[in-house]
Amino acid sequence: MGNGERLRRMKLISHLEQASLFEEEERYQEAINEYEKASFEEPENPEPLVKRGILLEEVGEFHKALQDFDAAIRINSEDIEALNLRGDVLATLGRYDDAIADFTRAITIYPGDASSHYNRGLAYAYNNQAAEAIRDLTKAIQLDPNHGGAYNNRGLLFYGSGNYESALEDFTKAIEVRKGFGCSYTHRGRVYEGLGNIEKAIEDYTEALTINPTDANSLYFRGSLYFRINEKDKGIKDFELIVNTAPERNQNRILAIKKLKALAES
Repeated sequence: MGNGERLRRMKLISHLEQASLFEEEERYQEAINEYEKASFEEPENPEPLVKRGILLEEVGEFHKALQDFDAAIRINSEDIEALNLRGDVLATLGRYDDAIADFTRAITIYPGDASSHYNRGLAYAYNNQAAEAIRDLTKAIQLDPNHGGAYNNRGLLFYGSGNYESALEDFTKAIEVRKGFGCSYTHRGRVYEGLGNIEKAIEDYTEALTINPTDANSLYFRGSLYFRINEKDKGIKDFELIVNTAPERNQNRILAIKKLKALAES
């Protein structure tokens, strides 16, 4: 064993450092355990609590994640990262008013944070407060003109209200600033359908499927349009792919099975 290797092995690292190493190696449970030790090692440091909370949220342990973010905020009441993270968990749990309160607090501390406005906009949207959601998403875009998520979600709100022209603009902008997300193509395809432009809609669904070839939504929407324009074989092909790749209880899969069965019986 060389001197360098011996020294490396002898070097003591903190639990926080070890947790980060485990996380890089995707050894998440070990990382969670090390973050817990780090929180005892550094009781005035909110970082291990925040990082453990993030991992707990990722593995679906939402209530435990909430406890960690609560503890981090008790240490530093102006930690906007912890406030945003806690707000996200609260929204996931359907506690939208509480989530909005956290995002509002983060905005009060730092009004220039685009993420806080974006997160509050999403919470407002889930809470059926469309006007407030559009206001916040617009602010997020003003603060960060390349915020693809804000364009995409504001587009969904415009689409839901029947404002197709504004939705079209937002989805197009989302596609420009955020590469590799097929959902914006799918959403824009729905707008084109609403505007009666079937050709453009099919083009967008096809583009979405080049990014995610088994996306059940895009396959269902494109297949349905193929049936509508009497391109039956293409429609059948899309619906069969949904049946073969989508989860068993996926609504599009259920509808595709019914359509294919009706065709077979006709």
